[in-house]
Amino acid sequence: MRRKLKRRLEKWQRSAQKISELLRKRIRKLYKTDYCVIVASNGRSGSTMTYHALRDALERLDPNLSGQASFVSRLDDATFQAPFLYKTHDFPQVLSNWSKDTRVVFCFGSTKDSTFSVYTAMEGYGPEWIKKHFYNLHATGTYDELFERDVLQQARQIKEWVTYDDIPVLCVHYNALWEYQDEISEFTGLKFVPAPRRERAEKDIPEDLRKAASQIYDPIDEVISQLPRCFVASPEMNEIVGKLPLAK
Repeated sequence: MRRKLKRRLEKWQRSAQKISELLRKRIRKLYKTDYCVIVASNGRSGSTMTYHALRDALERLDPNLSGQASFVSRLDDATFQAPFLYKTHDFPQVLSNWSKDTRVVFCFGSTKDSTFSVYTAMEGYGPEWIKKHFYNLHATGTYDELFERDVLQQARQIKEWVTYDDIPVLCVHYNALWEYQDEISEFTGLKFVPAPRRERAEKDIPEDLRKAASQIYDPIDEVISQLPRCFVASPEMNEIVGKLPLAK
């Protein structure tokens, strides 16, 4: 009798596991979790918040996917592995060889504000963070040159991402991330619920550096201000970003 009950229990458990797996697959299909989602940005433009919100959504969908999210400094070192979530500051060209099931959310914003944020990060995070951040953004200069030219290549970042169409790229301005939650959710297949917005504190920047920053970054930000707040990347955007002054 006990053996018979044990066999029935084991059979029921196997059946329950199969049903559970089928339901999980249906949920994944419903929410399009076969996507490999990448969050990219020109730096300090809301990509960390976006990444964390999408990572939380991935974990809510299936706790077993909690380890399938990471930062990668060079997309050459990553592989398409869906469902998966990456965060990067790399350029997009390597993605031409990736599956068309890749989806990128490119967060962008004021290059001057981003530069001020990086400048004050030296005190907040220290030189090691600065070193890593410069590496992640393919910097062409040093921290001391932040207000001499666009050493973090932010203009190039924005130009290349917003005109890239080998795979779908949804470009969202930092100030619009809360406004376009539904669009980001539909695009990624992950329920995007960002943290409540908090106004960014005014950065303590010496006046001479502010003036120098305006000379370098205001012309870039003027071009960026002409971009829509949320749009799908397209070569057509080159009509706008083709005017960007790129650092040499």
